[in-house]
Amino acid sequence: MAAVSITSVQHFAHVGNNVGLLGDEYHKKRSLAPLVSSMIGVRCERMEQAHLVLGARLPSYKPEHLLKDLQERHALVRTWGIRGFLQLVPTPEFEIFLGAATAAPRWKRFLEGKTKLSPQARLRLLKRLCPEVISRDALRDAFPDSSMRLFILREAAQGGHIIWKEGDGASARFSWTEKTLDRKVEPERDYHPLVRRFLAAYGPVTAGDVGSWLGVTVAAARQLMAKHRVIEIQVDGDEAPSFMCAEDLELLQARRKKAGKGFVVIPPKDPFMLAYKLRWRENPDDEPGLIFEDGRLVGRWYMQRNEVTLKMIEPEFEKKASKSIESLLSRAGIEASFATS
Repeated sequence: MAAVSITSVQHFAHVGNNVGLLGDEYHKKRSLAPLVSSMIGVRCERMEQAHLVLGARLPSYKPEHLLKDLQERHALVRTWGIRGFLQLVPTPEFEIFLGAATAAPRWKRFLEGKTKLSPQARLRLLKRLCPEVISRDALRDAFPDSSMRLFILREAAQGGHIIWKEGDGASARFSWTEKTLDRKVEPERDYHPLVRRFLAAYGPVTAGDVGSWLGVTVAAARQLMAKHRVIEIQVDGDEAPSFMCAEDLELLQARRKKAGKGFVVIPPKDPFMLAYKLRWRENPDDEPGLIFEDGRLVGRWYMQRNEVTLKMIEPEFEKKASKSIESLLSRAGIEASFATS
């Protein structure tokens, strides 16, 4: 069967509406969980990254909205998930995200080489050392190696035993899942439904995209995709073909042209960027924010040490981009300056 051709504007409009960058479907939701679910989780090694991602989608967003969902309502949890990254996931979907995380457990080989304790013994020790609140500092005497402390926490998190409570980086603190959520959590070993949802949200994608997102080889990604009856898609401007499920193509083709209209600023490391291994990048190591006008990429932006640098493809949009980024940073509670050209 010949590949189906679509434009890059169609692709952006379809995915942008799927993950809340376009439209107002999530603007009046009481909880952030439906929006986070639409993105298939939000990777955020630091909380400010989550604030940027959510602020890019919600005009009235404030950081306290996220903290309320995490610490009071427990509609969301933050834990080490897929590929060993800290991420936000909806609480009802916690188990399946943990199952997907086991596809590439970064901590396993490290711990097996560093300690003779079994996983069960490590968990018992963690419970004895941290009966209430868990932190790296509480493990300092038992495990002087800082990497060991970090990976023991990751192991417990990816087993569903602990979830984030507060803080960032080395000062982050965690709580016991069962006490916080009033139920036990065990990873769901069958994470194929999550792969299907990823294909629906971000397709068309390549096997490399799926492998990069999930942390598996391209060959393994192809096997996962094959279970979901994907068809070949050619996006204009792309050298290699992509794939999506046949039923999702019908939705993409049904979207009206105006579905992609608008000026959209996307922060660096947004789920929209992380879903694709190479798309939108100038090189594989590039991690820019993106600027779109009516589905057309008109610029990129970078933020390092709270300094924003614009790299416009179409310079006439620079002023508009600066104002939009300033507004986004304000919603996220981040102070930053713009580099002078």
